[in-house]
Amino acid sequence: MQQKHSVAIWLAFFCLFLAIKPLAAQDESDLPEPADSSDLLVAKGGYPAPVTDAELRERLGKLSGCLALKPHGVVKGYIKTYVQVKSEKTRVMLGRRLTYFPLFEQKLKESGLPTDLKYLAVVESALNAKAVSRVGATGLWQFMPYTGKDYDLGQSSTVDERSDAVKSPEAAVRYLKHLHAQYNDWALALAAYNSGPGRVNSAIKKAHSRDFWTIQRFLPTETRNYVPAFIAATYICNYYSLHNMDVIEPDYDEQLTTYIRVHEAISFRDIADVTGLDYGVIRTLNAGFKRDYVPASENGYYVMLPQRVMPAFLRYLNGLGGRRYALEGLNATPNTNLGDGRYWQLSVAVQQGDQVDRVAAMLACHPEHLKAWNDLKTDYVQAGQSLKVWRPVYVFKHSPLRIEAPKQETGKPVGGSSAKPNKSKLSDGSAPSDPVPVLRQEEAEQYKQYQWHTVRRNESLDDVARQYSTPVESLRKLNNCETIKIGMRLKVKEL
Repeated sequence: MQQKHSVAIWLAFFCLFLAIKPLAAQDESDLPEPADSSDLLVAKGGYPAPVTDAELRERLGKLSGCLALKPHGVVKGYIKTYVQVKSEKTRVMLGRRLTYFPLFEQKLKESGLPTDLKYLAVVESALNAKAVSRVGATGLWQFMPYTGKDYDLGQSSTVDERSDAVKSPEAAVRYLKHLHAQYNDWALALAAYNSGPGRVNSAIKKAHSRDFWTIQRFLPTETRNYVPAFIAATYICNYYSLHNMDVIEPDYDEQLTTYIRVHEAISFRDIADVTGLDYGVIRTLNAGFKRDYVPASENGYYVMLPQRVMPAFLRYLNGLGGRRYALEGLNATPNTNLGDGRYWQLSVAVQQGDQVDRVAAMLACHPEHLKAWNDLKTDYVQAGQSLKVWRPVYVFKHSPLRIEAPKQETGKPVGGSSAKPNKSKLSDGSAPSDPVPVLRQEEAEQYKQYQWHTVRRNESLDDVARQYSTPVESLRKLNNCETIKIGMRLKVKEL
C-alpha cells in the first residue's frame, strides 16, 4: 500500500512538471502583449504628456528602417530614461546630432547601408566623441582597441582615431557591413556589434533559431536589451518634441562643417591663427588628437573645420610648400551679404507643400538642420511656409586684430578754465593731444594681455610648446617655472 502511495505522489509531481515546463521555456516575445497603459513621458519641468502603449506603437509604426521597431516593454523603459531620468544629457545629445548625423548618413549612403544605422552611435556613446566605457571602448562608435586596429583606426600617444568624427564612422560602416553579410539580419548584426559574433552564434545554436527575439534569452543582459535600446534611440531622435524636450543646439560652426586629409604637422594654435576660430571649436571637432596638434603622417589625418573657414585653411596648407591641397565640392565664393560676419540668413517661401528631405535637398542643406533652424515638428513642410536657411560667410584670409591694452585715465587738464580744449578727435573719440602717462614696469605689467593655456593630464612643457609653436625656454621664462602640473595656468605669449 505504501509503495502504491509513493508511486501516485511521484506521478502527480511528474504531471505538474510537464504542465509547468512549457511555460518556463516560453520566450518573453511569445507572451501576449500587456494590457494598454498610460505613462507620463515628459521632461522634468514640462507639461504633462500622457502616452499610451497604443500611441507608442503607432508612432514607431510610422518610422521605417533596417528592422521592425517593436514597442517592447524595455523600449518604453529606455524612452523614460531619455525623457525623465537623463533629460539634460538627452538635450545635449539631440543637439550633437546636428554635428554628426549629416556625416554619418553620408558614410552609410556611400556604402549602401540603411541611414537609420546612425542611431547606433546614440546607443553607443550618446554622440560623445570622447566617451570611454568601463572596458575601454572609445569614441562615437565605441570601438575596443583590438577591433579598432582591425579596421585601421590608429591609436598612439598623440592620436586615437576611434574618437575621430570622420574615420570612426568609416570603420563602423565597414564592420556593420561585414556583420550583416554574416547574418543577413540587422537585429542579429546589431547584437553582434555589441557582444561579438561568438556570443550571437552560441545563442543561435542554443535557441535553434536566427530570430533575435527568440534567441534573446540566451544572450548577455546588455546584448539582450541592445536592439530595444536602438529602437528607443530611433524614437527619441524623431519624437523628442512631443515630450517637451528643448534641444541644446551647438553653434553653427559645429553644424556646418567639412573636412580634409592633412599630411603636415600642424598645431591647433596654427589652425586658430590662420582661421580665426575659437580654440574650443577646433578641439570639439577634432577629438581624436590627444595633444592639440596634428602629427605629420604619410597617410594623413582628417581635420574637421567649419565650412566658412576652409578656404583660409586651404590657403595656409598650400603655403607650406610641397603637397598641393584642394577640397572637392567646396563651393566657396566671396559673400556680398555678411550677416553677423560668420553666417547670413536666407528666407525662402515654400510654394508647394513637400517632405522635409526634398525641400532640404532643393535648398542645399541637411533635413536635420532645416528642421532645427525652423523648429519643425514634423517631416512635412506646409505650402506658404517661410523657412530660414543659414549660409556661411567664407573666410579666405584671416586678419587677426591686435587687442589693445586699456587706456589709463588722464584726469582733467591742468590750468583750469584758461586751458583750451583741443577739438580734433580720433576715431575712438579721444583727443590726440591727451597726455600719455608714463607707467612704472610693475604698473605696465597689469595692463598686458596674454594668451593662456591650462595644463592637462600627462602634458609636458614640450607638449605645450609644440601646440603653440613657441620655444620651451620662452615658456619657462614667461612663467618663471621649470616644471608644470595638471590644472596650472601658463602664459603662452603676450597679445
